Amino acid sequence: MHYLVIGRDGADAAERRQEQRPAHLEGVTKLKEDGKILYAVAMIENGKMVGSVMVMNFATEADLEEWKSTEPYIVGNVWDSVEITECAIPPMFVK
Repeated sequence: MHYLVIGRDGADAAERRQEQRPAHLEGVTKLKEDGKILYAVAMIENGKMVGSVMVMNFATEADLEEWKSTEPYIVGNVWDSVEITECAIPPMFVK
């Protein structure tokens, strides 16, 4: 199942983002290698990172919940809000 994940940083999250960034990027790299993340971007406002958008692929909702329980930007209190929506990706965009 594919999911669109939008994580928005809290107003005072800049320092926590920098602290959690190495672990977050390590996790994203592993997710990409495992085919669980298809695409990701940082949201930028006025030259500063303010959130993230990811298109993810999990076999089950339980797998999604497991990821949420270990994602550094969630457990490290970087993202103030996380919106997750199941989505459908046209076949031409999925290998």
